[in-house]
Amino acid sequence: MPMQQNGFVDLRMHHQQQGDEGFWPSFTDIMTVILMIFLLAMLTLLIRNMDLVNQLRQALQAEQQASQALASTSTQNSTLNQKIARLENEVAMMRMQLMDVGDAKVTAEAKLKIAQQELNQFRLAQQQWQLAENALRQQLSVAEQQQVSLKLQNDALQQSFNEKSQDYMQLMQQTGMQKEQLDRLQQEYADLDVKYKKLIRPARSTLGKFVVMVRYQKIDGKLLVEMKEPQENAFREVDAIEMHKQLAALQEKHNKDLYVKIVFPDESGLSYNEAWNLTESLLKMYDYYYQE
Repeated sequence: MPMQQNGFVDLRMHHQQQGDEGFWPSFTDIMTVILMIFLLAMLTLLIRNMDLVNQLRQALQAEQQASQALASTSTQNSTLNQKIARLENEVAMMRMQLMDVGDAKVTAEAKLKIAQQELNQFRLAQQQWQLAENALRQQLSVAEQQQVSLKLQNDALQQSFNEKSQDYMQLMQQTGMQKEQLDRLQQEYADLDVKYKKLIRPARSTLGKFVVMVRYQKIDGKLLVEMKEPQENAFREVDAIEMHKQLAALQEKHNKDLYVKIVFPDESGLSYNEAWNLTESLLKMYDYYYQE
């Protein structure tokens, strides 16, 4: 049975051995206790390190969520993403450093704290940008409503314009019809005026006129043209070009006193239409009566 010393039970093995023989078992017990304390300290440190790793994982997950949220914002969020990526790299480096367990832990915790502060600042900045984006979206909604209102007004104006255009086209058609009627009336008036002038003007007469005679006849299918001026006793044969030259010269010389008399022999060989066309064209070009 173990003996008691000073009120405590002596648990040491081989207590019955004294002196030098009892030193090494006592030393072994002390080292065992020290080893157990060291193992407990290491276990505590490992548990704390595991908690820290879990916290880092949660921080990384939070940073990833923040990165995903920031990815959908404007161009300035790209700067935040770059900074978050840098923080992730720093956190990864800290995670590697934490494996050494020592003085680097304090530095890693300080850096992690700084990174958390920066992340909070970035989240605050993100919230501000989100608020600004919401304000812009509201302004855009108001602008879209105004655009819809303007489109409705534009549609109303376009409809009114189309109606006015139809009225204008109808008016233009009516105006065109009235213009055609006016032109037709003016033409009728001009025809009536010509007929009236012909009725009231004196008849065509050779009195006081320079009479030039032109005779047409067709011989063997060829048109023969002859001319005779007042001082000449007989017709002379000329071609069509020479006839026009002479008649133009006589018209320039005698002006409104030139009387062109066209003669068709009984056996001229010309049809009525041919004779009428030759007469009408020649009189309109040179005879005084048709120049007025």
